[in-house]
Amino acid sequence: MPTIEIFRGIPYARANRFQAAQIEPFDGRFVDRPRGPICPQPTNALEFVMGRQAEMRQSEHCQVLSIFTPGRSGRRPVLVFLHGGGFLVGGGELPWYDGDKLASEQDVVVVTITHRLGVLGYLRPPGHEGPSFATGDQVAALSWLAQHIEAFGGDPGNVTLFGWSSGASSIANLLAWGYGDLLFHRAILQSPPSGASRDAGRAAALSQHFVETLGADPRTVDLDRLMSAQAAFHAVSGEVRTWTPVLPSQSRETAVDAIAGWTHDDALPFVMLRHAIKPQRGDVERYEGETQMANAGFIDGCHEIAARMSAGGRKAFQYQFGWGAPDSGLGACHGIDLPFLLGSEAAWSGAPMLGSAAWDDIETRGRSLRAAWAAFARSGEPGAQWRSDAVNVIR
Repeated sequence: MPTIEIFRGIPYARANRFQAAQIEPFDGRFVDRPRGPICPQPTNALEFVMGRQAEMRQSEHCQVLSIFTPGRSGRRPVLVFLHGGGFLVGGGELPWYDGDKLASEQDVVVVTITHRLGVLGYLRPPGHEGPSFATGDQVAALSWLAQHIEAFGGDPGNVTLFGWSSGASSIANLLAWGYGDLLFHRAILQSPPSGASRDAGRAAALSQHFVETLGADPRTVDLDRLMSAQAAFHAVSGEVRTWTPVLPSQSRETAVDAIAGWTHDDALPFVMLRHAIKPQRGDVERYEGETQMANAGFIDGCHEIAARMSAGGRKAFQYQFGWGAPDSGLGACHGIDLPFLLGSEAAWSGAPMLGSAAWDDIETRGRSLRAAWAAFARSGEPGAQWRSDAVNVIR
């Protein structure tokens, strides 16, 4: 496999609090910086599933991206990853999401994006028009790539977005705003929850309620106070997801080729959170009925996106990921597909969802999934690569 060049923490934009992102020029320096910052955030509620998130520097000025490329010559397909975390936690700079293996093995360029989250990314001040600030960050990153990815060996005319959970919902939101086939050409949505975005009126009302609860100007208040208020507000907001992207008043959706899929026990971690229990052997079977009912939120999200892309004359594929560690008590849960695509054994060491599974087994199974994602990025067809005992192709 070719040697990979890694360029971390590249600033793609800059923004003051609750202001639109302004694209930063590329400084022309091909250097491997330290990992960039991630957005200020609380503890990951899915730590009992994914393991402890790596300690990272946090900053409001978190508009950075990392590029993993087999070489700076040529024009390779570009796969851009949007992380999950309920629009509240995570970051593209986390070791979980390193794309060097995918880039090296499949001869593609992989990019991970970090953007604003929570109240910093989704508050809607009075008079604000257009997408949420976090969505604007994503648009700025894709615009930056359109201008500069060729210098890193990527083809700006062949960009595939792939995202997990809220990252997948972000892709659906970008499609709704009309950025499909403009800033990206294909999309892979892994476990997209249905109905995660909200209309501008509801977002504005929720934001106003937050400001009243805060009792201060959110533009100038101390960051620690703002983050404490964010945590307290979620408890009283009555929302499953307090901070989410805003939809346009009229859909501007443009269709792209798409893959959308879910895992067999996608909703199980959320069932466990509801019951305040920790995973134990036998829980997959014990909560199967409740899990499968709750899975509808993910399955419906996949059906919706596939139907809309097909209606727009584009190719659409669906799948179910079914592998689960037999001793984890979590089965094929939310996020189980991530180690098969991104990150390393060291990054995923100790992830409860992997139980005592051998990393060699994950690597062997992951190779077919990585090949499918890369084949889809090249041609719009995942081919036979993803047909395995871990993946059930729904089509």
